[in-house]
Amino acid sequence: MSDNSSSNNRLAKNTLFLSIRMVIVLIINLFTTRIVLQALGVVDYGVYNVVCGFVAMFGFLNTSMSNGIQRFFNFEYGKNGEEGANKVYCTSLYIQFALTVVIVLLVEPIGVWCLNHKMVIPPDRLVAAQWIFQFSVLSFVVGIMQAPFSAAVTAHERMGFYAIVSVLDAVLKFAIAFLITVVAEDKLIVYGLLMALISVVNIVVYYIYCKRNFKEIRLKKGLNKYLFKSMLGFSGWNLFGSFSGVMANQGIDLVLNFFFGPIVNAARGVANQVNGAVQAFVLNISMAVRPQVTQSYAIGDINRTMSLTYSVSKITCAIVLVLAIPASLEINFLLQLWLGNNVPEHTAFFTIIILLTSLITNLNWATSGVVHATGIMRNYQVSGSLIRMLSVPIAFVILKYYKIPELALLSVLLCQMVAHAVGLFVVRGLVEMSIRDYCSKVVIPIFMIMILSSGLTWCLHSFMCEGFFRLIVVSIFNLILVSSLFYFFGFNLSEKEMVNSILRKVFSIRNKT
Repeated sequence: MSDNSSSNNRLAKNTLFLSIRMVIVLIINLFTTRIVLQALGVVDYGVYNVVCGFVAMFGFLNTSMSNGIQRFFNFEYGKNGEEGANKVYCTSLYIQFALTVVIVLLVEPIGVWCLNHKMVIPPDRLVAAQWIFQFSVLSFVVGIMQAPFSAAVTAHERMGFYAIVSVLDAVLKFAIAFLITVVAEDKLIVYGLLMALISVVNIVVYYIYCKRNFKEIRLKKGLNKYLFKSMLGFSGWNLFGSFSGVMANQGIDLVLNFFFGPIVNAARGVANQVNGAVQAFVLNISMAVRPQVTQSYAIGDINRTMSLTYSVSKITCAIVLVLAIPASLEINFLLQLWLGNNVPEHTAFFTIIILLTSLITNLNWATSGVVHATGIMRNYQVSGSLIRMLSVPIAFVILKYYKIPELALLSVLLCQMVAHAVGLFVVRGLVEMSIRDYCSKVVIPIFMIMILSSGLTWCLHSFMCEGFFRLIVVSIFNLILVSSLFYFFGFNLSEKEMVNSILRKVFSIRNKT
């Protein structure tokens, strides 16, 4: 078996593990949320979310560093094996420890002040909120220190372990949800404590697994200054991108709130949840592929690097179209089924625009993997971040003259498209990439299939009466149509083999059961 064929089979196996994990976690979390809401009540549940949300706001600091650790783990493991990976592990521990100190020094005083003076919390729940804040900080710190171990697992492509731990995490949270329904003590404090303990369990499991399975997980004295500077430089530009993303997202929310009030914000929040469910499927492919993209680049195999980039672009967009087309056509029925009569105005159109934007986002995410592999982040992050942030002033100007909230989200879509186009020129300056080749092999097939499948699925949709039966029929028809079009006209031989490998493993598991 060739190396590429073996790698494709590994991708198929990892994708299958992550997909199974995603479905199980999604179902468990759906029921967990309902039980927790009933057990805590609306007020305590709101307190928990607003306090944890404040701490999570600083997550862009950890996200940028975690992405950097992941990239260097993949790169060094592909180029220098265990010795290079060990240097990354040691350096990343020092970096994450320093980051932990910085974040605690920032979050503690700012958080305590906001908790006592700015957040709207009932006086009789303030003490409980203070405990929740400390538990959230503990969970956040543990999550930071877990990053090197998570990176090692991903670099070794042990997605089966990652899937098992994710399901274990969801099961524990489900068990906690039932437990707090029967405890006599303050349910909110108990819930916060147990959730923090889960994060401790996760890092212990990761540490034990990595220590037993990966030889590079051993701490050595001394600091590799060159690697330290390289990781900080890489993560610094990642930090800029993460921060600008947070600012752009929050900026659009503020603009919508300024012109239309909180109801429109609620509509965008619901639309984002629908998009989040779709993206959960897509991230499985991306997470499985990115380590191989970086490792291929590290050993100088540019052809495989670009081939994987093209493949993940098409496969992730195929998944988006399979889910997004029926969701868009049946959006009113789905929202009514999910939320009853409490659907905020504008939610339907918001959802459709955001799903279309996610299609461009997936293309951008795939090509950004090449930039991450090179480690040369500045031009890509600066250009892309500035263009995306332009969506905020553009939306403000448009809404000042045209009071149509959908136009704000269209400005986000437009800026995302421009950012992707500019990003392609940046990528071309880093590796051997033909933009014409990319457009002919990736962009044009995707959008031709999108137009054709949307039109044919709409025709079927328009001849049927609204209801659960139409939803099922339209979804199955679109699944078969999109899958067939991509398989026979969109995928090359290597991508077809990757899909065949996934299907073989699915039916293999089915036969064993």
